[in-house]
Amino acid sequence: MNKINMLFILAINHYTGVTTWAYELMKGLDKFNIDVVFLSNNPYLISEKEYVKDVSQYANVISSVDFSKKYDVVLLHNTDHEDIAKKVGENTIFVSHSSMVDNANPKLKHSKHITVSGRSKYVLDADMFILNGIDLDKFKSNRNVNEIPKICLYHNRTSPQDFVFEACGELNIELIFWNTIESDVREKIDKSDFVMGYGRSVYEAMSMSKPVLVFGHNSPINKNRLNENGISSNIQGGFSDGWVDESNFKEMLHRNCCGWDKKIYIDNKKDMINMIKGYDYKMGEANRTLAEKHMSSTLMVNSFKEVVHELV
Repeated sequence: MNKINMLFILAINHYTGVTTWAYELMKGLDKFNIDVVFLSNNPYLISEKEYVKDVSQYANVISSVDFSKKYDVVLLHNTDHEDIAKKVGENTIFVSHSSMVDNANPKLKHSKHITVSGRSKYVLDADMFILNGIDLDKFKSNRNVNEIPKICLYHNRTSPQDFVFEACGELNIELIFWNTIESDVREKIDKSDFVMGYGRSVYEAMSMSKPVLVFGHNSPINKNRLNENGISSNIQGGFSDGWVDESNFKEMLHRNCCGWDKKIYIDNKKDMINMIKGYDYKMGEANRTLAEKHMSSTLMVNSFKEVVHELV
């Protein structure tokens, strides 16, 4: 079989859930008969060189598209790149990481439309969903968490809201977060007793045997969208699914652990304190088991590999 050539287009080149997902996928596909080319786009927040250096271990990095060249497959996730993908790709795969952002909903017909959650597949009428995958050998920890939490990591691109600081302060919990985005999040996760986050942040923390409270700056920016759902239009708050445990994880996973399953809206210290008090250090070990069962990057890569070989 001839080697398959794939163009991977990303809208951003800094470390977030989407780009970490892309890195794991490219790393995995490199082991198969797939030659990956990565289109480097305009970066922000951290240096482009940092992300591109990591990606270049598994992909040939280019800075612009040669429209005279055709690729067997083009993989993209943003509507801004649909026209480019169609011009250079024999087959195109659009991956939606959300169903609530316009640029994640393809406007053109693609060979495959894939989402990262069951809910997004349903809302966007996609062909299939393939869950986020975590490198379980990389994201692991032997460090025990405290029975009474002392350190919380707010695993988010933005700083915690004031009421999160106030709640943790009243409970004598040190709150750590990012002043700038970092490429390797393991040290901060490892140091914490529990993590607040959503989406891929949840899965990374679960893999490292941490209790996880699903919460963050995950509310729609559009206040009308909030009001339609009967929820306060104070976008300084965020939605929560509560604490991840064995009884609710599959239900949360269906919506990518984004806080929109239970839609518990938190925008004040009292409610945040009450939520944090649900902490149970034993949840960390159970979360690692759940991650091993559902969130392996090997499962994710194999699923994409099957899609690619089906098309080519």
